[in-house]
Amino acid sequence: MNSDLMIETKGLTKSFGKLVAVNGLNLNVRKGCIHGFVGPNGAGKTTTMKMLIGSIRSTGGEGFINGYPISSLEARRSLGFSPERPSFYGDMTAWDYLVYMGRLAGMKADAAQKRAKELIDWLELAKFRNSKVGGFSAGMKQRLSLGQAMTHQPQLLILDEPTANLDPDGRMSLTEKLRQLRQERNITIFVSSHQLLELEQLVDAVTLIEKGRTVAEDSVRDLKQSVTLNRYVLKVSKREVIVKALQDQACVQGMSVDDDGTIHLTSSNFAGLQAKVMEAVTSAGAEIEYFGKEQASLQDVYRQTMGRDR
Repeated sequence: MNSDLMIETKGLTKSFGKLVAVNGLNLNVRKGCIHGFVGPNGAGKTTTMKMLIGSIRSTGGEGFINGYPISSLEARRSLGFSPERPSFYGDMTAWDYLVYMGRLAGMKADAAQKRAKELIDWLELAKFRNSKVGGFSAGMKQRLSLGQAMTHQPQLLILDEPTANLDPDGRMSLTEKLRQLRQERNITIFVSSHQLLELEQLVDAVTLIEKGRTVAEDSVRDLKQSVTLNRYVLKVSKREVIVKALQDQACVQGMSVDDDGTIHLTSSNFAGLQAKVMEAVTSAGAEIEYFGKEQASLQDVYRQTMGRDR
């Protein structure tokens, strides 16, 4: 076990009869980071989360939460979980529900009430504290679910699509609150989401999963660099002339042109490529708008790693 890791799995597997939902999954989530968990529907993300929180048992491999075996009491005490579609006792108020969650976590009555007030204020639900949860909107229920996950002040939050039911303002607010948690409490957050543009602004690292296996896992920065290695972008006037001048050059391993006229170049010899671009531009009397390394998004990483752009 690695003491720097909050979540560590080795060959984690879950089968339902002949169906292998998670197939030898390896996860490495550093303490104190916000770590994304990304994959298509049916990839095994929710099944993995259920094994991590101890609601179902694995059929192979091993996993650890904060150094404790998954499903152990110590591991479960270390984490809080918010599902994609939380369920509540609809006739309870938000206040009663959070106090009840605190009592279930072993708190005394006064401590549970104090914690409930802190969470209701933090989640901006104060004016709804005495409203029955059954009448809450989907977004309000999602916030309350985050509150119950944090009741016992866990070291790890496991969140399944936490912004799925929120409007844009709610998404931005929740994202900021998660950043605040990490900065102020050094809490580890493991979050599954299909919202890649949003996730990119939040996470430090990401695991890509498909068919129950880890496809890629690294910091967002390094994953972006890996998909843009030796790839460059050129925006220039007299595009057709420039393309013709570059297409047979030995330093150009690949070239394509977007609908908007942007030229994408692949080269393992940037110095040589730069010399040939400048030579072509000077010869044609063209003007360069931009020439530099291609920039990637998390969505680009996903498409290339999963083969979605091929």
